[in-house]
Amino acid sequence: MTVTVPEAVRGIIGKSRLRHDLGTDSLRQANLTKGRHVEKFRAQIRSALATVGDKRLDLDREACELAEWKAWAKAHPCSVGPGDWEAWRECVGQRTAEIRGEGAIWHQDLPIEEGENENLAEGWEFLPGSVQRGNYFRQVAHGEATPVDARHSEYMADKQGKLQARTLADDNRAMKLLLRWLAAENIPPSLESITKKRAQSFAKILPVLANVGPATANKYLSRLSSYWQWLSGVADAAAVNPWRGVALAGARPRDDEKERAFTNGEVARLLSGPATPHMHDLMMLGALTGARLDVIVDLQVGDISADAIQFQSRKRETSERLVPIHPDLKALLERRCAGKKPDEDLFPEWPPVRKAGSMRERSFKASNNFTDYRRKVGVDEVREGHRRALVNFHSFRRWFITRLRHAGVDEPMIAALVGHKQTSITLGIYSDGELIERAAEAVGRLRIPGVNGESIVEPRVIRVRRNRV
Repeated sequence: MTVTVPEAVRGIIGKSRLRHDLGTDSLRQANLTKGRHVEKFRAQIRSALATVGDKRLDLDREACELAEWKAWAKAHPCSVGPGDWEAWRECVGQRTAEIRGEGAIWHQDLPIEEGENENLAEGWEFLPGSVQRGNYFRQVAHGEATPVDARHSEYMADKQGKLQARTLADDNRAMKLLLRWLAAENIPPSLESITKKRAQSFAKILPVLANVGPATANKYLSRLSSYWQWLSGVADAAAVNPWRGVALAGARPRDDEKERAFTNGEVARLLSGPATPHMHDLMMLGALTGARLDVIVDLQVGDISADAIQFQSRKRETSERLVPIHPDLKALLERRCAGKKPDEDLFPEWPPVRKAGSMRERSFKASNNFTDYRRKVGVDEVREGHRRALVNFHSFRRWFITRLRHAGVDEPMIAALVGHKQTSITLGIYSDGELIERAAEAVGRLRIPGVNGESIVEPRVIRVRRNRV
């Protein structure tokens, strides 16, 4: 009696197969006595597998190795002989039987011949889940099924540096949610199993499964579609993208559920509250540059010149951009740059994430700290059924844009300052002096409410109410 050791743990166990002599030629007696030995070997293998990762992934990896050998052998018929093919068939058959037999229950009064029922053999009752896993292993090994996440780590490595950390994190979450749903529905986790109908069924349950709203669920669906699109170039089973066009309705929030800009009163409360010096500096830069939190936290001393800040590209911005330094920021930036080299951080209080493989952006802790502070000073707005508040650090960016409009700055200049797509003005590193002067004049129109005697007055807004047809 032998049990094959998975490739992933052969180095740990020290053997490719675990053997025990049952000491009998009787098949019935062998079946009676082998159970405890098989379970002992499986426990040894499970213990080893626990040290290298998820068991399903290891079985998939093992099956994929067998499938790759089969494909190679077919492509190189002169390099393999009948004995090699026989060894391959024996390995696949034995591993399939072992997986199907996991957790099998012995019934002494059920001497049923093998083949009558796939869940019963010689008195052994096989568990349906084990039978399904064994059959799936065989399909993968024969090249008839492709594990849905077999190339996901390769995809993630390819996208590293091309996508933001939060987008990569969404890729991982989307895949984990899909695998969880497939397991719950007893659907084989293969590319071939994901039809358009099943993709739509997954989309419907996704908000409940992930405890998210339609907009976030659609992000996950989009990430799965992106993965399939990448896969189409390396896997025939992904030639048709079942996720294309699959999305949930109701992702657009109503006007009273949209994230918004801070009011003048909220900006004054945030900047006059008991913030730490580095949190106060962070908020000032957000309010007077309109920059996103992640690019502010990533700033280095070399990004600061005498009259402008050089921000790195983010999201749909394809190039770096300049923002003139507001007069109220000059002393702050001089203090933070004093005595530092060009490659030193402007905000060392929030260092880069050091954990290897982490998908968190550097701004993660800064964002959490700001949320705690914002709530502490009473700046908050939540809606029932929504996890996120309608105000966050990005509300400084919205406030910056809104106040520039109220100050009479034209749209092309605002778009250039915040990095929105536009065609007429580009505030890049090669912008001429006249353009920078115009931009500086535009930014200089901003006034922080409650600071330097600036009154706190909310602008009057005309809202157009549309009749619903």
